[in-house]
Amino acid sequence: MTRIVVIYGTGGMGREAAAWLGDVEAGGELIGFLDDDPTKRGQLVAGLTVLGGVTWLIDQPRVRVVTAIGSPAGRARLLTRLDDLGAKVCTVIHPTAVIGPRTVIDAGVIVCPGAVLTCDVTVGRGVIVNYGAKIGHDSVIGDAAFIAPGVHLAGNVTVGAQAEVGIGASVIQGVRIGERAVVGAGAVVVDDVLPDTTVVGVPARPIVRSR
Repeated sequence: MTRIVVIYGTGGMGREAAAWLGDVEAGGELIGFLDDDPTKRGQLVAGLTVLGGVTWLIDQPRVRVVTAIGSPAGRARLLTRLDDLGAKVCTVIHPTAVIGPRTVIDAGVIVCPGAVLTCDVTVGRGVIVNYGAKIGHDSVIGDAAFIAPGVHLAGNVTVGAQAEVGIGASVIQGVRIGERAVVGAGAVVVDDVLPDTTVVGVPARPIVRSR
């Protein structure tokens, strides 16, 4: 039986997923987008119809959802709503991604073209590993985290739930990035990052906000 797939999110991440989802073996039949913005319903996005909001999934047991929204907090809320509806999320791994041995990938994950997960990596529910990102051995990526394009994580790195590692950032071996933390684009992280903290620069340092 053919799996039926919808993409939640009509923004850039959703349109990127739509662009390559057809390349994924066993990706199923992609029938459209979901978005809770009522002004988008019925519109065409990337050649596909916006079918409705998340409640469209009620009484749709065959449908699987690709959670393609960039915001970690927004994705975490979406996953909770999908659970409440009894909807099933879809894990999507592009065939050009490299998934090493003993890597464990939870449900609802998107692994984009050119990403590399070397070996013994653990990826939590609803994570996005973006284009060309490289994740080293024994790293752990928490639920709903966002790994941006071109990120380099060395071995034994921990990224907390709903954390975001910005485009082109590098994290040295053994560093822990706390829950909901943000690593700025191009940063080089050499020390642990506390939860709910934003770090930028080379080496990365917390942003100090003036009062």
